[in-house]
Amino acid sequence: MTPLDPRVRTQWRIEALAASLVATLGIVIGAFQLPLAWWGRLGLIVVAAAAIGGGLQFVASLRYRYWKYGLADDVLILEHGVWTRRRSTTPYFRVQNVDLSQGPLERWLGLKRLTIRTASAFTDASIPGLDADAAEQLRLRILERAGRDAAV
Repeated sequence: MTPLDPRVRTQWRIEALAASLVATLGIVIGAFQLPLAWWGRLGLIVVAAAAIGGGLQFVASLRYRYWKYGLADDVLILEHGVWTRRRSTTPYFRVQNVDLSQGPLERWLGLKRLTIRTASAFTDASIPGLDADAAEQLRLRILERAGRDAAV
């Protein structure tokens, strides 16, 4: 099994930071609705923001730790999950399309997401956090094993 590119941890930590800033804004608004002294509100905001931010950063690290993928002879294997661990397999003969995508943060970090489409809406597979060059090579290998060329 192959781990994701380590730069995806940075991506997930930045996303966690953005989520914790939004949550902190909600905490600030909520704290001013409570009948507390200013220092009580400040303490509540600091403790809640630190707990949420730290928790999200910890989950981002665990998410990286448990995300792996592998190419077997006849299937693509994905393992991931922090709370609920999943192991899924997608047979190559079911592959209809393999896409690569990048959001702005992924472009900045030099990462891509590979998405495999099959005939079933429930068996689509996605691998985040791949090195941009390695993602293209992986795409071509999957297409080759699926018995199709890059024009799929």
